Amino acid sequence: MSMMALKHWILIPVLGLLSCGGNSGAAPTKEKQATSLPGMTPTMKEPVINGPDKVYDAEGRLQMEGDRRNGLRQGVWTSYFPNGRVQSKNDYRDGKLQGLSTVFRENGSIYYTGQHRNDKQVGEWRFFNEQGDIENTVVYDTTGAVISKPE
Repeated sequence: MSMMALKHWILIPVLGLLSCGGNSGAAPTKEKQATSLPGMTPTMKEPVINGPDKVYDAEGRLQMEGDRRNGLRQGVWTSYFPNGRVQSKNDYRDGKLQGLSTVFRENGSIYYTGQHRNDKQVGEWRFFNEQGDIENTVVYDTTGAVISKPE
């Protein structure tokens, strides 16, 4: 396996967790949220149980957003780079990754994409180079185990 392929294979779970928070939709704890007025210090907010939720960094920039149902992530959650561009989009059902996940580079091009089922990677995951061409693929079975990877 080439170093590039190994790098991608190892990064899949790490980036997937980082891209949209990595808490698998667990009920949120109190988080810092910037107020709407520039220059004001971040304030604490109550956890969102049902409805839209937004998470901000210490500088007040939107880090991620999505909906919650019964305190768990539900539907598409989008995370953002500090420059405001989309970093990832991940689909959740009852707090678990379920469906399409797409991770982008800071320049907006797709880095990789694939499917989750019950918090596990399944099926074919495609990795793209900066020009948008498929660089390699990794295939997972229904339990999340790798069944095919680049040589």
